[in-house]
Amino acid sequence: MSHRLYVPIVFVCFVLTSSAWGEVDFESDIKPIFENHCIACHGEEDTKSFRIDDKDETMEYVYEEDAEGSDLYLVLVSEDEDEKMPPANTAHALNEAQIALVKTWINEGAEWPDQLESEWNNVPLPAADDSQLPYRAAGSLHPALVHLPIGLLLAAGFFAFLSLRGNFVMSDCAYYCLWLGAIGAVFACASGWFYSEVEGYGTVNEVGDILNQKSEMFWHRITGLGATAFAIILALFAASSRNKDPDDGIMWKLALILLACAIGFVGKTGGELQYGKDHYKDLNALFESFFPEQLKEDGDRTIDESDDELNDNESGDLKIQPLTSET
Repeated sequence: MSHRLYVPIVFVCFVLTSSAWGEVDFESDIKPIFENHCIACHGEEDTKSFRIDDKDETMEYVYEEDAEGSDLYLVLVSEDEDEKMPPANTAHALNEAQIALVKTWINEGAEWPDQLESEWNNVPLPAADDSQLPYRAAGSLHPALVHLPIGLLLAAGFFAFLSLRGNFVMSDCAYYCLWLGAIGAVFACASGWFYSEVEGYGTVNEVGDILNQKSEMFWHRITGLGATAFAIILALFAASSRNKDPDDGIMWKLALILLACAIGFVGKTGGELQYGKDHYKDLNALFESFFPEQLKEDGDRTIDESDDELNDNESGDLKIQPLTSET
């Protein structure tokens, strides 16, 4: 029997033994799981959404004796790659036996001794496969590489707008920023492809993984690749246009302004992936403030009511009160 089978078998046997003899112990069974697989992202050094070493914060996601209704357990077994925690295909990922331990612990009442709250260690993650080191190294460069082409292409769109009236200096700035941004976008896309796997955003094994619209990565990945391809084509078109007539460049400049808007959207989706959808809540609120909903006052006559009466009159359905002896 392969030695790789020993670990899961031992864990399963341990879970069954724990259930047979009594409660799962938090200190010996659950706390090591949190330390080895969760505290790296939910600890003091890197807090995301909540602190796993803080009892009060963690228990907000736990319904005692109801694992199926507890968010802490549901994210462990989620089939959605964007919701599953810890992310699959990473060193943080839990095996089935560890997930079973957490489920049993919750169903048994989720006992957590208060004195253990401050006694935590950030246990180093197991050594990663060295054969994947070049890919992980390339992926780690994505956060640094992606900001350069975004800034250059946004600047190119701004310069293009200023050059619409024939400003040759702004036209040159737009052109060269476009080329530098397009080249930088190629490297940003390449590093981002590996970064998505390093950070657990989703492994691409087939075309269907790219086209999975249920994944938050879909729009970021598709728009990023599309904007990069458009930038390269536009740079070649701009070069051809400038060679024919340096004064006639209105088409590529208008397209460049459109590209700058697309790059802004790509950056927004990337920010939401990294920092959460609430990261731009103030920006969204500011945008929505320019399009306020129409207020309706109680007791006032609504437009729909007026339209109904008008339609009745136009159709000839006039209600005539009969004459009575009192009139």
